This record gives sequence, C-alpha cells and structure tokens, in this order.
Amino acid sequence: MEQREFLRKQMLKKTREQIEEKFAGKEIHIIKAVNLLSDLDSINNLMSENLNEWKIRNPQNEAQNQLETLQRNTIQIQEEKTKLIEFIEKEMQEEFPNFSQIATPIIGAKLLSEAGSKKRLCFMPASTIQVLGAEKALFAHLRKNAKSPKHGHLFNHPLLQNMPRFKRGKAARIIAGKLAIALKQDYFKGEDTSKKVKEELEKKIIEIRNEPETEAQKQKEKNYEQINKDRRKEEFVKENKKREHQMESRTFTPEERRAYFANQKRNKDSFTPRENYSNKSKNFGKSKNRTSDSKNDFNQNYNKIGNDKRNRSESKKFKSRGFRKKSKTSFRKRKPRTTKRY
Repeated sequence: MEQREFLRKQMLKKTREQIEEKFAGKEIHIIKAVNLLSDLDSINNLMSENLNEWKIRNPQNEAQNQLETLQRNTIQIQEEKTKLIEFIEKEMQEEFPNFSQIATPIIGAKLLSEAGSKKRLCFMPASTIQVLGAEKALFAHLRKNAKSPKHGHLFNHPLLQNMPRFKRGKAARIIAGKLAIALKQDYFKGEDTSKKVKEELEKKIIEIRNEPETEAQKQKEKNYEQINKDRRKEEFVKENKKREHQMESRTFTPEERRAYFANQKRNKDSFTPRENYSNKSKNFGKSKNRTSDSKNDFNQNYNKIGNDKRNRSESKKFKSRGFRKKSKTSFRKRKPRTTKRY
C-alpha cells in the first residue's frame, strides 16, 4: 500500500510539472491568438455576406437600425483582427526572432499551433515542418496511395508565390530546412542571423525559379493537365447520368411526359399516356356526333396500350419464372379446399 501511495504521489507531481511547463510559456498565448484569428476571419466573412444580401432588400425603420448596428459590429471585428495580428507579430519576434523573420510571423504562429508547443516544433525535422498544415493530404497519401503533399502552411510564404507548380516542392524543402535551423537557434538562445539566412534563401529561390525546364518536367506538366481534363470529363458524365436517372425515376404528369419525349425527338405515336384514354373510355359511345374515323382511331390506340401492357407483363413472367405461354381462353382451375377454415 505504501509503494502504491508513493507511486501515485510521484505521478501526480510529474503531471503537475508537465501542465505547468505547457501553460507557463508565452507560446500558449500565441497559439490561442492564431486560432482565434482564423475564427474571426470566418465570422467576418459570414456577417459581411449576410449583411450585403440584407442591404439589397432595402430595409426601413427598425430593420435599417438593426442593419447599421450589425455593420458597426463587423467594423469592430476588423479592428480587433488588426490588433490581434499586431499582438502575434510582437510576441513572435520576442520568442522566435530568427524563425519569425524567415517564415513571417503569421505563418510561424500557424506552424506553432499545429505543433502544439515550442519544444515540439523546435525538435521537428525539416520534412515534418514542410508538411505541417496538410494532414488530410498526408493521410490520404499513406492510406489511399494518393500523391504526397509538397507543402502545408508554407504554401502562403511570399517566396513560394508565383513559383511554377513543378518547382514548388523543391523551394518548400529549402525553406523548411532553413526554418529548422532557425528554430534550434531560437530554442538554444543563439545569435540573431535572420538577415544573413534570408538573403541566402532569396538567392537560392531565384536560382530555382530561373532553372530551365527539362523534357521530363514538360511531359509531367502535360500529363498533369491531361489527368485534370479527364477528371473533369468523368465528373461531367457522372452528373449527366445522375440527372437522367432522376428524370427516369421521377413520376411525371401527362403534359411533362409529352414535353420530355418531344425534346428527346421521339415519335409522337410511340408514347400515348394511359390517362388520356381512361376518361374517353367512360364516355365512349354516348356522344352522337362522334364520327366513325375518330372511333376507329381511339379503338386502335386504346387496344395498342392494352396489348403492350399485357405483352410486357407476360414477358416478365417468362423471363423470371419460365412459364409456358397460354392462350387467351385458357385458365387455371382452382384446387378444391382440403382443410377447414375454422
């Protein structure tokens, strides 16, 4: 019992130390601020969209007052957002002077939030830093054999903008390598060499951008464009098939059926809705002004529908059960009941 109590106390002490270590550092404030910044972006976009739609409807009196107060709130959210960005930049420059200069403060803060803590981020290899923020694509690559991601949050880096698609992976790998070195310098309180590293990095990126395209890269780009075209074509065909299936499975009114088959350029006599003749059959022979030609046309069409229906039902029986075709006069006799009902 004494040993168990001693172990319990030691475990509690260790967890307390870990929690204090995690929440005592300044990086926790940066992580919370960056997460809140992304939430503010989404809230601001949603509010501005809804308010623009509302403004089009020309609100008056109370609605106008409510709209104005909400617009003031959106302006206030934008101001808070700018203040939050300034706070993140200031904190990042204090905690990560080298890292924030190379990665830019906002991208550096996003990478920190993905890692979870300063220690974990500083001891990460360059390959992991390169892919931070692209977890979905990475797991799709591991599970479904999809293409591996080239970059995560580093895609928004200013040096990667306007870079050709097939050169982005190489450039992102170089940037991630420099970031890994800068993080270790910041963690172990090394010298501030951010300006020198930034100049070297810019030179390397310019060299990569000016590299001539090889034949393999050109062919790869063509194949990529062809794959995209084929994918779009497949999606278009699938959508059309889905639409056709919905049209076929849907129950149409007689007027809709006529319009649908007219668009399909079918013969008018190939489809004669049953509803048209059900009303005529009730009043058949009652009107004295009906001519013999109209009677014959009606009888032909009505018999045609009945025969088609009969033949269809019989063909289904023959296909499914293999029955022998019976004549119209033949019928099956009932067997006498052998058991009592009650």
